[in-house]
Amino acid sequence: MRWSRALPIMAVGVLASSGAFAMFRAADLVIVPVAASIAGLNGSNWRSDIEITNVDTVNIDVEIVLLECCGSDNTTWFANIANHLGGRSTDGFGHVDTNLADIPPGRTVYINDVIGTDFALSNTKGALLIFAYQANTLSSPPGGVPKNIVVNTRSYTFGTDSTGKVYTYGQQIPGLPWYYYLDPGKKSMGLDHVVFSGLREDASYRTAIGLVNISDRTTSLDVLLTLTGRDGTQIAQETVVMPPLSHDQEDQAIINLFGKSLTDAIQGASLTISVPLYISGAAQPAPALISYISRIDNVSNDPIYVEQAFTKPLPWDCVFNGNCSSMATGMSLAPLQPGAQATPQAPVPPQAPHLRPPSPRAR
Repeated sequence: MRWSRALPIMAVGVLASSGAFAMFRAADLVIVPVAASIAGLNGSNWRSDIEITNVDTVNIDVEIVLLECCGSDNTTWFANIANHLGGRSTDGFGHVDTNLADIPPGRTVYINDVIGTDFALSNTKGALLIFAYQANTLSSPPGGVPKNIVVNTRSYTFGTDSTGKVYTYGQQIPGLPWYYYLDPGKKSMGLDHVVFSGLREDASYRTAIGLVNISDRTTSLDVLLTLTGRDGTQIAQETVVMPPLSHDQEDQAIINLFGKSLTDAIQGASLTISVPLYISGAAQPAPALISYISRIDNVSNDPIYVEQAFTKPLPWDCVFNGNCSSMATGMSLAPLQPGAQATPQAPVPPQAPHLRPPSPRAR
């Protein structure tokens, strides 16, 4: 599939939240940038297994929302709990795995081929939004009482050796906490863009590029992708529009997205992704993007997952020592209400400004 090209979006906004803490994994909303149950290029056949660990202090339930690829506005899909996977049929889930209900502290739930088994879908890929909340509280308050989880996944393809024995090649894809996102409102802090290295497109390797719009339900993103050679010169640049809650993945991206060919034999390229513009119907927009790349061996289909990287160091003095007064406005994870004052010693608010899980009341 080719991504759509779009004219520049004419409305922009400012966001006060930040995606700074790349090294932390625990959150009440964790995003798996890509999972699949689908046949791919060069005879590959992708599957994704998932592990969800309760790192909180009480029993939890988990709701999993699949944002299907590629490029669709998933807001209507998101709002209907019947489309999603959960642990209790009484909550209205259309897909139920009872292992996702009443998970005790310290317990890990493992699901094999989550899209093919629990969602019962084939020829499908997309991002997973994984919400955790105190057990049996999804309806009250709507979306439940947020609790923390850590998520890991493995996406892999099957092969057969000379004796007929089946083997797999795969990549570990960590679940990313909601706050690990590119923030177009944080240009002054260097958090408005991310970078990747090691892109390659030739006879031996191919590269996939993926994007996930985890903004509020009304925000579309204008995403700018800049491909640069090893010598620092720009190879190509493209703009992609991401509708609300959309997932996109471009396979053989250097060819299919940037218009190059195998004869260009591009190796060791880097990629910069930014969101210069967005449009939103929200009173307080929350534009947010997570991106990834995967480099795949064309012979074995062995993949390597590459995580997005900010170009600024972690503000360790604030994170580890609590010295956040000099970063009060930059570290705030919630937009200020009209007339409110910044609170230097409270960088993390009680209620984070991210998506909340669909609940029976939201239908």
